[in-house]
Amino acid sequence: MLTKLRIFIHLGCILPLIWLISVLWIGDETTFGADPIKEIEHFLGYTAIIIFCIMFLLGIILQILKKNQYQILRRPLGLWAFAWAVLHVASYLFLELGLDISLFFSEVISRPYLILGTIAFAILFIMSVTSLPYIKKLLAQYWFKVHQLAYIAIGAAGIHYYLSVKGVTLAPILIGITIAFIVLWKYFGNKIIYYNKK
Repeated sequence: MLTKLRIFIHLGCILPLIWLISVLWIGDETTFGADPIKEIEHFLGYTAIIIFCIMFLLGIILQILKKNQYQILRRPLGLWAFAWAVLHVASYLFLELGLDISLFFSEVISRPYLILGTIAFAILFIMSVTSLPYIKKLLAQYWFKVHQLAYIAIGAAGIHYYLSVKGVTLAPILIGITIAFIVLWKYFGNKIIYYNKK
């Protein structure tokens, strides 16, 4: 069962990339509007944050259903979220800045929304590295504490996304509501479950 669910997760996470590659291969520029580079960047970042949110929501659902043996399925989702974040950052560096590293760091430190995005990316990187079995074993009881940084990452990513869109649209509102629910559940979820048992 776990193997089938892992395959389903991997397929679900790679399908948007297959779609993007097919669109770029065909060369249909109208798909991404008047500013395709910016839209591709947003698509990559949006997919990263969606997968990241799904990782948290899956954990909540499994907690409610008392199916903690399936929590291991959150690992591939976290790794895919990082992979999409890498593509997002790479698209900004290569497509928009033309691989100008000095300009890249100059932009990052001068724009608050890029600082938040960098924080989220750094935490995702740490989470990915510490998910390796050997590193996880070395960290022992500290592993859980390190991965609690994911809540900071999802919050920073949500604000980064909202500010980068530069407008109030449905997508950032829904993402914001989802992230607010995730954070609130962290602090009140166990209490809700406890009172429902009584």
